[in-house]
Parts: sequence; C-alpha cells; structure tokens
Amino acid sequence: MTAPNDGTIRASFDRSDLNTLADLFRKIGIGSLLAGQLPQVRRNLDPDALGTDPHNLATLDAIVLPAHAKAAAVLRATVRAGGVTGELTPVAYGATPITTQIAVSPCGDIVVLGTDAITDMDVVYVPERGDVIDTVFPAAANVITLPASITTRGVVLLAEVEALEGTATGDKIVLVPGAGAPAAGQARLDLAKATVTFAAADAVTRARVKLVVAAAEDLAAILEAAATVL
Repeated sequence: MTAPNDGTIRASFDRSDLNTLADLFRKIGIGSLLAGQLPQVRRNLDPDALGTDPHNLATLDAIVLPAHAKAAAVLRATVRAGGVTGELTPVAYGATPITTQIAVSPCGDIVVLGTDAITDMDVVYVPERGDVIDTVFPAAANVITLPASITTRGVVLLAEVEALEGTATGDKIVLVPGAGAPAAGQARLDLAKATVTFAAADAVTRARVKLVVAAAEDLAAILEAAATVL
C-alpha cells in the first residue's frame, strides 16, 4: 500500500526511501529530536557517586542532564541498591524530595535525597524541548533583565548561573521561578521568566547565564510544512 501524499514533510517521511531519508532526517534535526523530544531511559545510575551539584541544593544527589535535554517530568524511577530500594515517588517540579522521592530540580536536573544513598537506579523521564542560550549579562541592583530577543521566544528554565563579578562570585543554586530576592548563594527567574534575581548580599554585577528557551522550530509545524524532498 502506497502512503498518501498531501505534500507535507510528514507524508514524505511515510513515502521515504534510502535516497530521501537522510535529507528528511536533517530537515527535522533527528539528533536533537532523539535527545530532547522522546522519553528517555537511563539505567544503572549511581546518584550517590555523582553526588551534589553547585546549581542544586546541597542536600540532594543530582543527575545533571545536558542543557539541550533537561528533564520536564520523571515518569518512573526504580532503585536496586542503596539506603532505600524499590519504586521512588515522583514529586512536582521544583519540590525538594524527601526519602523515597525523586524530582526534577528547578534547573531541570533529576534529584534524590542525598541521605537515601542510592547506588543503582533506573529512571524514565520526559525531556524539555528547547534551544540553549549561554551568555554573559550585566546585573543592575542584583537583577539581570533578559533582552526581548530571548523573552519573546519564551524562557523555559534557568539551567545555570555563575556570578562573575560582585561580592560573592561563583555558581549559584537555582530556585523555582518566583517573586522577590532569594537567599545568599541562590538565583531565580521571576514568574514572567523575564529577569534573573540574585541576593542583595551577593551584590552581583555581572553573571554568566545558561537558559533553555522555546525551540526556534516547532516539530509539529515542520512535519506539516510543504515538502521540498519528495
């Protein structure tokens, strides 16, 4: 049976052969799609050995994910060995997990309670789809105001913050977006995801910020676009 051809890239995939498949894969960015769009499975993770991360709370062991494929939600986690075993309970984004829980941290990593001492764990999670912007901004009165070129695309999450100049420099712990200034050593997006705020005590004047923003190309739109490869 021949797949119907309505002139879209989706239809071209349905009708593809070895002569056209490579061009179609390039068109949709197959590498980024596999890493940042489809559910991911990680086996035999050892969070206890991975330990803490400077962008997450010090009480948590963190599975630090690449910026182009941060986690949106944990679907399931199973522990074979450690201070606890069995199924972990996924909790809401940004929640601090307690014993036998697992969460997506504010910066998009997967975290468990450090004192659970988990040494062998499988995790199934959904990644965030987006593009990565990593650049340096000045801060005025402990606030970075992100430019419209970034905010109009839509900021998804704050992946990393490193203060380069100020009273307290270095990596900052990322909090969930919210109003007001965080505590010393921390940073957060505001609720509109248009600014990054530091603690007044840190007096940050310049910082490197790594953001995940909405992908420039929407996969559904690409697949329904007119095909150039038939």
